[in-house]
This record gives sequence, structure tokens and C-alpha cells, in this order.
Amino acid sequence: MPRLLGEFAWAVWNARDGRLMLARDLSQNRALFFSNGDGFTAFSTGYRPLLALPQIPRDVDDLAIADLLLTSPDASGRSFYKAISWVGAAERVIVTASSLRRDRFWEPAPRPMLRLPSDADYWDAARGVFEEAVACRLRVAGPVVCSVSGGLDSSAVAATAARRLAPGIVHGLCIVPVAGAYLSVRAHEYADERPFVAALAVQHPNLQVEYLESAEVRPFELDPRQLFLAAGAPLRAPSNAAWFLPMLHRAADLGATTLLRGDLGNLTFSAEGFTQLSALRQGGAWLTLAREFAALRRTLPSSSWRALARYQTLEMLPDRVRAELRRIRRHRNPFRSPNPVFINPDFVQDAGLDERNRHHGVARRDFWTANGVASLLRYVLLRSRMQGESSAALRSMTGVTSSDPFSDRRVIDFCLSLPPDQFLRNGEWRRLARRAFADRLPTEIIENRKRGAQNTDWHTRLAPYRPNLAEELERLSGSALATRILDVPRMKRILAGWPDDPRAVEGDGQVYRVSLLRALHVGQYLSWIDGGNR
Repeated sequence: MPRLLGEFAWAVWNARDGRLMLARDLSQNRALFFSNGDGFTAFSTGYRPLLALPQIPRDVDDLAIADLLLTSPDASGRSFYKAISWVGAAERVIVTASSLRRDRFWEPAPRPMLRLPSDADYWDAARGVFEEAVACRLRVAGPVVCSVSGGLDSSAVAATAARRLAPGIVHGLCIVPVAGAYLSVRAHEYADERPFVAALAVQHPNLQVEYLESAEVRPFELDPRQLFLAAGAPLRAPSNAAWFLPMLHRAADLGATTLLRGDLGNLTFSAEGFTQLSALRQGGAWLTLAREFAALRRTLPSSSWRALARYQTLEMLPDRVRAELRRIRRHRNPFRSPNPVFINPDFVQDAGLDERNRHHGVARRDFWTANGVASLLRYVLLRSRMQGESSAALRSMTGVTSSDPFSDRRVIDFCLSLPPDQFLRNGEWRRLARRAFADRLPTEIIENRKRGAQNTDWHTRLAPYRPNLAEELERLSGSALATRILDVPRMKRILAGWPDDPRAVEGDGQVYRVSLLRALHVGQYLSWIDGGNR
């Protein structure tokens, strides 16, 4: 198992020993579930086949629901159903008639430092590892289709695929805003990927780009019962899934079964490198640290620079003072969330969610430590159940599976072995990706310091359907399960305050687009469970 590469979810039955082995790769793109009952073990890559078995109860796991609302899952193997367990990332489950054993055959952790003679040698090595990871994912059924954007990661995947397959066609799909929609973006973001993607297509003529809009509301955004029947579970981010769905449908129309993406790039090749600041501080390299902060002030958005400066300043305080400051932050915001969490206060207390979140909840600053990249990878990969469930749900709707070269174990191990200054030096953050991919990406993308904003036209798509959402929210009042877990009265107040003018939503878009719509979607799922999963 430790030598096995690629993305997989498998089951092997050893009839001689009476032993079943279930295993899954480390990526977020595969799911594998099982139920171990009285005299049987059943397994599947989705919930619905398991729920079709009369031996498997459909009782919901309340804590898994809370994890979804808080987007802070644990790594316990729990799922949305008490009788169903999840095979974790890079995990093997061995089942016999008398035992069940779990073990992890790989996990992200700091690796021995790779020492090479020059920067150019690091960049050459990075390109070699990445190209091998992409090449392995080009052996697909149907045409090669990539998600493309103005970011470094998906662009690098598409460019590398185009180079390897030239003059053959590689399809590039890009989601763009609805024409005429008001686009809500922050100062360090951009809404339209087209200028960057167009430059990429010029550099790689065999990259055939299509621009797709998410103009229509998706049925599951209003009434997700068909989704629940197909997938057996709610989505982590229903509004974003609706925004992304045209890309999966178009990939299916092209005859593809796989969509190449670059999701894990931000934690590998294009990691920002801010952990280098903590390494400099801990090593007492004060002059170099001061120089980096001065350089970053010229290249970072001011809000990001202030957050980094505040974090490093606080880390220099005595342990006792830092502990007291953490206690104050937890008191003010126990769930460490910038947006409302629509959970019934009585359920919070009864389920002990405050204490649970102290153990499992995280904030971005938790990963700015010297070994923060490894810690963040551990968190994202080993607790990737919600992403795997959403991937399984979208696959059930479209027949298309996502695949990410940046989640290749060789890529992750390589990045975890690099000196921190390969990611940040002289104020150049995401340094490794900018240097290693300069041979295949246009200057417009290499020098882009802004982040592409997703689903910026959500208000245009959903605002006309607020009465429908209000009706769905009213129905939740009839579900004992939904009202026990969710703060339905607060959800109604927030929905009633949804402004007609998208400009009035500025700064509060996450409240409606993410928190409220996720809570409503979860409530609809709980109401569906109350009705017998039909």
C-alpha cells in the first residue's frame, strides 16, 4: 500500500483468510463508506447503495451535521449516518468476522530537507515531479478536459497537459460571471478570469477554451430532494456547487469522465510561504525577518500584511499572555467563524459543541507556524470527509470525477522536503510556483497577485427566488430534527433582511451565500430524513 500511487477507492476480499480490505487514496476526490453490522459488512463509494439495504439504519449522526455547519470535521471516521463509517484519506480498513482495524499508510509530515546546489535545480526538480503527476492523469477515458482560471494552479495543470499532448486538443473550461450581473469582490480579488485564460490559450494554441456562465438557478438550490435521493447526503457548499456544475455538465457533454483541477496547489507548489516568517523568528534571524516584512508590505494586500504582522507580534508574547488572549477570542467567537453559525443554542449546549470545537476547530493563523504547511495538509486531507461526500454527490449527478495532480503523493512529499525560502523570499510569496511555472504560463498569470473570486454573481441568480427560499425555510418548522439542530428563527430573520440591491450586500455576502444557504440546505436534508428518506 505505501508504494501505491494515484486516486483510488477499492475493496479486496480474501476468501481464504475471510478478510475484507477497504482502502482509499489521500486525495479529496474519492469517497468510500462501509457499514459493519451483525454478520455482514457492506461498502460503497456513495451513501445510497448502503441506505438501500434494510439492515442499515438511517439514523443521522448529529455531530456530523454540526461539523458540516461549522465546516470543521474531525478525523474519527464518522459519517452523516450512525451506522455508516468513512474510510479516511490514505487509510486502510481491515474487517474480519471478529475484528475491525484501521491504519494509515501515509500522512503529511515534514520530510528530510532536500538540499540542491541552486534555485534553478529546485525549479527543475519541481517541474519534473509535477509533469509526472500530470502525465499519470492524462490516461483517461474520453477527451482530456481541464478546469482553467487566472490562478497559478489550474493554469499550470492545463498548460502542462497541453504541452504533453500537443498538437492534440486539450479542452479548457472556465466559469465566468453572468453578463450584466453586479459582481461583489473584495480589493484583493477579481471576478472575471477571461483576460488571464485568454493569455494562456494564446501561449498554448491546442488548449481549446470555452467560457461557461451559471445563469440559471439549479433545481437543488430550491428543492434538493432529488439530490438527496441520488446522493443520500447534503452538499458542503450548495451555492458554490451550483455555480461550478455547468463545468461538470459540459465535461460530460464532451464525453469526458474526468475533470483535471488544481485544488491542492495552494498547499503545495503555490503555498504562500508565510511559514518562513515563523521559521525566521524562531531561529532569531531578526534582520532577515524585518526585511521580509518590509518587502511583503509592497507585494501583499494591506489586510493580509497586517494579519501576518499581528500574528508574529503575538507569538513573541509570553505563553501566559497568549493563552489569555486565546481564551478571550474563544469567549467572543467560540466557533472561530467570521460568519453566523445557524445552530440552535440549546443543541450547542446539549451536544457540547463549544468544547468539541476547541479540539477540532481551526483558524487560518493556526497554520502560520514553522511547520504550518504540513499541519494544514494534515487538516485538509485527513479531515476531507465533507469534500469527498460532495465529490461523490456531484459525480452521481454528472458522471464526472475530479482529479488533481497537486494531490499526488510525490508532489506533496516533494513540497514538504523543500527549504521554506523556496516559497517566500524578498517579499515574493508563492515563489516556487511563479518560478517553476514561468516556462509555461503567461506573464499575466505569473505576476497576478489577486485571487479569483468564485460565484460572484450569486445574487443575480438567487435573489428572484427569495420567496421560494422563504417557503422552504417555513417548512423546516415542521421538522423536529431540523428545529432541534438549527436556529430556524434566526435564519428567518436573516433571510427577511436579504437586500434587493446587490450593492447593499457588500461585506455580508458570505452571510447569505455561504452560511444561510448552507444551513437551509442542511435543514432540507434533515426534513427529508424526518420524512423517511424519500
